[in-house]
Amino acid sequence: MTTTLKKVDVGSVLSDGAYYKLADYALRTELYEKVVSAFHRGVEFYAGRAGRAAVERDGLKNLHKHFPIEKIHHLEAYLTKTLRDNLYYWSYKVGSETLGLADPFYVVHLIVFRIHYPHLMARAARNIENPPVQWSERIRLGLAALGNWEMLRYYLAKRRERKVEEDAAYNPFAYHGAMPIAARSHGPHIDTWYGHSYDGINLWLSIDGVNVDNTVILYPDMFGRPLPFDPVNMYLAPGVELSPPLKIDLKPGELLVFNPETLHATQVNISDETRVALTTRINPRQPRFSAKAPFHFEHWYSSLDLRRRRFWSMKVFPAGNYLGEPSITERAVYHHASRTVRLKKEQQLEAGAPLALCSSDTIKAGEKLAIDLANAKLLLFRDGAELRAVSRTCPHLGIDLADGSHDDSQVFCPGHGIAFRWRDGTSICSAYKLRLFRAFEADGMIYVAREIGENAAALAPDAILAG
Repeated sequence: MTTTLKKVDVGSVLSDGAYYKLADYALRTELYEKVVSAFHRGVEFYAGRAGRAAVERDGLKNLHKHFPIEKIHHLEAYLTKTLRDNLYYWSYKVGSETLGLADPFYVVHLIVFRIHYPHLMARAARNIENPPVQWSERIRLGLAALGNWEMLRYYLAKRRERKVEEDAAYNPFAYHGAMPIAARSHGPHIDTWYGHSYDGINLWLSIDGVNVDNTVILYPDMFGRPLPFDPVNMYLAPGVELSPPLKIDLKPGELLVFNPETLHATQVNISDETRVALTTRINPRQPRFSAKAPFHFEHWYSSLDLRRRRFWSMKVFPAGNYLGEPSITERAVYHHASRTVRLKKEQQLEAGAPLALCSSDTIKAGEKLAIDLANAKLLLFRDGAELRAVSRTCPHLGIDLADGSHDDSQVFCPGHGIAFRWRDGTSICSAYKLRLFRAFEADGMIYVAREIGENAAALAPDAILAG
């Protein structure tokens, strides 16, 4: 039976960065049941029947309670191998029926399962196993190349370019430091920065456990604005103040459709649930790429082939022949409604000695002050008549909170969305808290001082100055 589905305004997605949260889309029930069933079979394969029974009972959002994190990459590889053709065909049906795209459009070869355990568990993980090479997929690519001379020429050219790629600046490990792979989260980025195509459409499917404390973060107000990126990690360069983060709350089976040229990131999973999702991508026309990207996603399926379930037939769009530029209209630089004032001073902040920073009228109510001192980076917020002062470095990965959006109660880490309360520096994650400082006003000046023992916050400004 054919069901008439509401069409997404694709033009608005591509030109304006519109996004849609869909509860109804092509093949929803059929696809979702296949995905969950494959999860259960994969859990049984790697963790036994008892593990499968426990996951079936408690749901995939509790996968971390029953499945060893050391095997998580094996499970992801199993799911990709088991479901890839179903997912390619589903992507085609979504493009055709839900998005209303005309043939030919293209579905990217890359499909990613995203299984994120609660962060503190993942952060402590050691000895995460890597699955063996999936030779079946390499054989598939090889067979596709045998019938496509363009692909053969592409592979030969790639071999000649290999040395150039090895010398590239891209080094994602530098950003995450010693954080285990299982605990890593994407910083704010635009997908074309690291090789995805312009004018694409992301499909982000919630399978289970997706909530505002572990979800994908969108910054729709940053769409189309000039944004510099760091060539080492391909994430947003420091020094850009972000708009308020939009943390998408998705029920199991709901589908998020958005433009990958919308700045987005991953909320580090500070919830107590496993986040399970998958992502793929559609392009309404032939893919085009950025010449600045360190690599490119050049293998695609045509909708004409997927309609006939011809999964051995693949297109390749060598980036050198398919370079392009963003087709969206550039907008003005974003300015936050409540500004951030930046101040640099050469003095050091010493224990027990208050330091005069600036005049009291430097920041108004609702504004924050980012201060660089010789030995500290601080963030002050004017909370009505009071001043709050906290350390400025996020304890998760050391991201500068000065670039984060803020409101009257909290400041958001611009890297991975953790919200810290102005009142006490805490977040909902017990491991991540900002250090508090004493801030006060006297004689028309703003002062800051280090805490002096546990009772520092109770000291009156005149007592600190007299000390």
